[in-house]
Amino acid sequence: MRIVYILNRLFTVEEINGSDDCPTYLYRWRLLKIGWFGIYLQHFVGDDWSRDLHDHPRRFISFGLWGRYLEETPHGSRWYVAPWIRTFPAKHIHRIIQPKNCWNVAIVLKIVRKWGFWHRFDDGSYRLILWRDFVNGSARDIAERMKNCP
Repeated sequence: MRIVYILNRLFTVEEINGSDDCPTYLYRWRLLKIGWFGIYLQHFVGDDWSRDLHDHPRRFISFGLWGRYLEETPHGSRWYVAPWIRTFPAKHIHRIIQPKNCWNVAIVLKIVRKWGFWHRFDDGSYRLILWRDFVNGSARDIAERMKNCP
């Protein structure tokens, strides 16, 4: 795709894939970064790598440009179809599934909390596992069980 080639030449790109545990599901180009403020162009090409929900370290605003995705939260699921403008507090818990060639611009603000994955335990409760522990630490066994890829 020509647009991706141009983006890769002009901007820093990050491939998000659960620390190389799964195929890349999100490409993120850094359009602007000044201190704690950032603007990113994102292209969702697959489901979040974990079946566990997650939150974020900072508030962000999403401008849907193209495509759609299904957002799963503890309260249910909902489709979002571009165009949209959404704002998310850092504590918003969700997971993205079934994206359909979804592009958005995300404006991210300053870090306000540590972030992680919200694992649902057998008693039905959700508990936060900080992302470093989930991906590479003491909760790695949970991350392995909750992987959303082969």
